[in-house]
Amino acid sequence: MTRDSWPPFENPDGTGISRDIIVKALAYSNSEAEFIAVPYARALRMTEKGLVDCVFNVTKQGSTTDKFIFGKEPLLQVKASYFYSLNNKMSYKAPADNTVAGVIIGYEYGNEYESHRHRFKEVKVSHQQQIIKMLIRDKIEVAIMFDKVAEFTLKEMHRDLDVIYKGHINHISDIYIGFSKEIENVDKKIQLLDMGLSKLKSYI
Repeated sequence: MTRDSWPPFENPDGTGISRDIIVKALAYSNSEAEFIAVPYARALRMTEKGLVDCVFNVTKQGSTTDKFIFGKEPLLQVKASYFYSLNNKMSYKAPADNTVAGVIIGYEYGNEYESHRHRFKEVKVSHQQQIIKMLIRDKIEVAIMFDKVAEFTLKEMHRDLDVIYKGHINHISDIYIGFSKEIENVDKKIQLLDMGLSKLKSYI
């Protein structure tokens, strides 16, 4: 399993909420997973090529279902919103052409964003802190961030939560584990995780 730097769900060292859920879910079948922390875009490529079994914290949407196999049970559900600088409190429910948007390389932003993606001028970066800094400095007009990730990152940066402006919700996503189509016994591995995730949720 691979993925790095999506705090608090996943920290740069690979620890975090998502990993804890996976470990607990696999424990129901006395199974374990080996984790490798690499940048998300690389994790996607490695999984697609079958170099690793799966990548976690993946949004299930058109651009990912073509590349990966998903189980029935999501890891968790998260909300993502549009964020703006304090000087740019606009709504992008119908974004203007060439709106400058900050995005993380390789991230999925939901089907609604994908339908408008051609209208954005994207500035692609590797880390959430870079996006927040660009918003504060008016280098970009808008960014889509998961609410808990934005809150965690701002606290990590020792910045007040109101240093940027949160607009309307972009999407609420079920976050999954995406399995490679190139590995053996993928159905069995998915079954074990689904069983564990289902049991885990029954106790929450």
